[in-house]
Order: sequence, then structure tokens, then C-alpha cells
Amino acid sequence: MNCPRCQHSDFVKNGRINAKQRYKCKDCDYQWTENHTYRGRPVAEKALAVFLYCHGLSMNAIAKMLHASPSTILSWIRTFGGEHAKPPEPQETGAVVLELDEMWHYLKKKTNKRWIWKALCRDTGALIAWECGDRDKATLERLIGRLEKWNVKVYYADAWQVYASVLPREKLVQTKAETHGIERNNCRMRHGFGRFKRKSIIVSKCLEMVNLTVALFARFRVNGDVAEILKIGHTQPNIII
Repeated sequence: MNCPRCQHSDFVKNGRINAKQRYKCKDCDYQWTENHTYRGRPVAEKALAVFLYCHGLSMNAIAKMLHASPSTILSWIRTFGGEHAKPPEPQETGAVVLELDEMWHYLKKKTNKRWIWKALCRDTGALIAWECGDRDKATLERLIGRLEKWNVKVYYADAWQVYASVLPREKLVQTKAETHGIERNNCRMRHGFGRFKRKSIIVSKCLEMVNLTVALFARFRVNGDVAEILKIGHTQPNIII
């Protein structure tokens, strides 16, 4: 017998409840009783929900397919994204060349615009940083702050005037001819997720989910393979998260 949560084999007896022996894991402090039955949906099913979300389905559609509520699907996506959709860390590969661009989005209604600023590494094709906010200097400064740990050699961007007010002149090249990669990345994100399509009935209601969706896109559609989501679901123990 192993711990139902972490599968660790080191546990101790921890009293009895309703005439059943109770155990406690020495590794994660999880407690369970004999004849333990799992609660909640299998992790593989939750991973499937995230997999479908990353292919453009709405949370309402996924909820109907898996016979769950939309709020439950939202909770699964939030938990999975928080655990597995982390931005990449800098590699010891010397200087990097970045393409910068901003794409528009909105919350609840199109008059409430938000801009998603992104930084794409030209050498690896990885989406290494992003920031959501207004199309202004403050948002770009937050993005550049995320890039401080990277050894950036050149920034390629379009002619939007905010770039010149924030980035060093010797590192900035403003021309649409050098931003094909990030423009293509924007198109892929609009195509891959229902909330980012220009004409869609899927509407973003909070900035948190916009950030989380970009993180899932970066981790599993740009920097990795979306099939990894299902592998994660099959390798983790079947417990509620």
C-alpha cells in the first residue's frame, strides 16, 4: 500500500475512525483510511479538459462533453496551468535576439481593450515572456522587467513609438520586416484559442484567465508539445487537485 496522494511507501498508523485503521504519510502528511476510495474526477480526465481547451473549445463545450459544470472546468484549467504552465528560464546560450509585438484583446466588451505584449526568441522560437495591460509605456516596462534576466542583444519591433521611449537605442531595430516570427505567433494564438478569435462568442471576463491562457499557449503550443498534457494526466496519481 502506498500513499494515495504522492505514492510514497513510508507511512504510519494514525488511529482509527469508524472502526477503520487510519494512516498518515510521512512524506506529504496526507491522511487516509483503509478501503480508501478516491474522490473527485480522475486526473487524466482533468488533463483531457485542458487538452481540449488548448484546441479552441470553450469551457461550456468541454463541460457538456465531460458532464461537469463550467465552473468545475475553470477550476481544473486554473490548477493545471498554475502547476505546469511556467515561463521558460534563461539558458546559458549567450546573447538572444528578441522580437516584440503587442496584440489586442478585450474583457467582456470590445470597448474595454487590453493589449498582450509578447517577446519571442528568434533563435529558438520560444515565447519567453508576456505582459497584459494597456498599449502604453508602463506595460512595456513591466515586460522589459521580466526580460532583465535574459542577455538580450537586439530587440526587433514595429514602429510603435512606445518602444523607442523604453528600449536602448543601440539595441532597438524598428521595422516590420524583422517581426514575421512574432506576427505568426499572434496568428497561431488567435487560431488556437476561442477567446482570442476576432469573431467569437467566447468572451474573456477576467485578466487572470487571459494571462493563464497565454501561459498555456506558450508552454504547450509554442515551447512544447500539446500532447504532453495527456501524458501528465496519465502519469500522476488519481487524486483530487
